[in-house]
Amino acid sequence: MVITGKKRWFILVVISLMAGIMVYLPFLRYSYYDQMVLLFSRYKQVASESNVHGFIGSYSFWFGLVCTFGYPIGGVLADRFGEKWLMIIGSLIMGICSFWFGLIPGKVSIIVIHILYGVGSSFFIWSAYLKTVRKLGNSKEQGVMFSTSEFIRAIIGMMLGFLGVGLLNRAIMPGNKLDLEVLGAQWRNMLFIDGAIFLILALIIFLVLPNNVIGAEEAELAQTGNHIPEPEKISVSSILKVLKMPGTWLLSLLIFFCYSFTAAANGYLGSYTVNVFGISQTQASTFAVLRNYIIAGVSTLAIGFIADKIGSRIKTLGYYLVAATILTVAVLLTKNAEILCIAITFIFAVVYSGMRGIYFATLSEVGIPLSLTGAATGVISLICYLPDVFFPKLAGGWLDRYGNRGYDLIWYWVIGCGILGILISVISVRYSKKLKTQETLEK
Repeated sequence: MVITGKKRWFILVVISLMAGIMVYLPFLRYSYYDQMVLLFSRYKQVASESNVHGFIGSYSFWFGLVCTFGYPIGGVLADRFGEKWLMIIGSLIMGICSFWFGLIPGKVSIIVIHILYGVGSSFFIWSAYLKTVRKLGNSKEQGVMFSTSEFIRAIIGMMLGFLGVGLLNRAIMPGNKLDLEVLGAQWRNMLFIDGAIFLILALIIFLVLPNNVIGAEEAELAQTGNHIPEPEKISVSSILKVLKMPGTWLLSLLIFFCYSFTAAANGYLGSYTVNVFGISQTQASTFAVLRNYIIAGVSTLAIGFIADKIGSRIKTLGYYLVAATILTVAVLLTKNAEILCIAITFIFAVVYSGMRGIYFATLSEVGIPLSLTGAATGVISLICYLPDVFFPKLAGGWLDRYGNRGYDLIWYWVIGCGILGILISVISVRYSKKLKTQETLEK
């Protein structure tokens, strides 16, 4: 059935909340990196103090690796089965794992938890969520739908982020002394709350989301008397069709370079401000929540409207990459002027977080049909989220080996990604114009 009226906005809110907590949980290091270092090295001897950064990178590597292979599988499942049950199963997996992670089990268990986080998010939730969001809007509403969804995802991240800061901050005793036992107990409370929210959202999706959602774009075609393309059943030929599309590879590379900024900045700006500037862990976590969720929420909402004004979502990403690259250079140049550098990092957050709002609103712009959305988002996600596989391990090794000098290497990496991303965006814009010209001639 076609979802219209208030119900489609309610469903957009529910699935966006689910997708928001899905991203928040595997990336708790984005907001609580230094607290996690203490939890895993001093509260419980999960890792030694000399290689705890590497351990955090290791379990993040396993999460990223599973997602890398899981995104295409999730795309296949989204095209073959109903989105409803995929999101429910994924929510149950991630909710149960959150209760387990809250207990801070051993090293192997934490790795297994993140492997299961990867299964729940990439196999079951991600492509099903993206396909549902695309179905909720017509061809002219894609930018607004995806940016609104990103805004809602940021809202749940902000709420959970500040809840976590408040809970973990209870471990700071008079005299600014840290009570590790209280820290461990509040970590458990935080993860138990997160897990419960996942289970509640799974129940709501079960109750409100139809088993068979017909896309608004399909409904438009039906109203104009045009043929509605059937979703392609998964086969070798359909996978090859996606792989043969130049748009698949252009978007994969473009989003890869955009996401590299997010992986680096969200993961290490907070720790950077603690170890380079000397601010407290509570301040760093508060700043991280402000950057990663409040600023991200406003930025991802705004970019949809900005892209519609510019007239090209790909061109908009190109402009944002230019700004992000310049700001990364500014972070390096102003590291000794703490207040100025912190101000720049907040402006930087506006840019790199905003890009997320239209990653997958670009599909139609490079000729990817609705019937292949699941397969295409699976393949694109496999490539564009590769930084989740290798970058935490790489950056953790730099920090363990070089100390604060490792942060410079992180910023050099994203500057290189920015330059390459700008080049890909130019090529993609030209390809999009070529497709429009061909379409006009065929008419």
